[in-house]
Amino acid sequence: MKTFSKRTVSADQIRLIYRALWVTIAGNLFLAAAKFVAVRMSGSSALYSDALNSFSDLIYSLLVLIGMFFALRPPDPSHPQGHARFEPLIGIVIALSMGWAGFSAFLNAVEKIRFGAEPFAAGLPVAMLTLSTLIKGAMYILIRRIADRVDSATLKAGAADNLADTLTSFTAIGGILLTKFGAPLADPIAAVLVSFWIFRAVFAVVKENLGFLTGAGITDAEREEIYRIANAIPGVLNVHQIIGEHIGSKHVLDLHVNIDGDMRLRDVHALESLISAKLRAEFPDIERVYIHFEPPEYR
Repeated sequence: MKTFSKRTVSADQIRLIYRALWVTIAGNLFLAAAKFVAVRMSGSSALYSDALNSFSDLIYSLLVLIGMFFALRPPDPSHPQGHARFEPLIGIVIALSMGWAGFSAFLNAVEKIRFGAEPFAAGLPVAMLTLSTLIKGAMYILIRRIADRVDSATLKAGAADNLADTLTSFTAIGGILLTKFGAPLADPIAAVLVSFWIFRAVFAVVKENLGFLTGAGITDAEREEIYRIANAIPGVLNVHQIIGEHIGSKHVLDLHVNIDGDMRLRDVHALESLISAKLRAEFPDIERVYIHFEPPEYR
């Protein structure tokens, strides 16, 4: 007797996911270390905030690696539907680490605004932030390509974070350059802006992963599209129930479908397979589809 579901992630997908994670860890480790060295040499508040952002990214990527190690394990009797919920759980921990980095950067910047910022040479911070922008841009392109191939919500979020980091670096560069044009507070003000950008990212991560963790439902637009696709399949008379929820970052659907009450069992089974295949082809985020067939008069 079967007691747990089949694995839905291929060995090739797992290999690509781990490749993306190791690239992310290596890039964030290099940037965090280089930025903190540059901070010690320059004293720039904006660069300090960006360094803390890179450090939080490093913690983030390490925790994602741990989370994906558990999330990618195949289903077993202890977790018959798989281990996908480990992924959003790690996402919440990641958000807390990002929040700490943003708060530390904010306090440092406020202190500089209140008591004054010491002058510093702009060359090294600007060069470091420019290098960071180039590296993060390359990481975004690489991780996004892999994320699209394996359809991983976690990797897509990581790619988006890399793209956002290029914007924070541009903000920090602007603040540093303005200090050389008679605006000494521009550097710590840029640091405050970077910290608020981090807080914004924290809110987005918490909101998304809480939804994944608590089994949030699918959107109305997704539900309407599922209804349209399933209802158009020959043999389906009506779809009168669609319940979709998250299992980790994937969806599980529960459909109640009216069909001809005199259909043969083999035909019913073939129809079930067809509906499931069409929906999963149209929505890669769908992990499983459970279909309950009923005669026409049932609602």
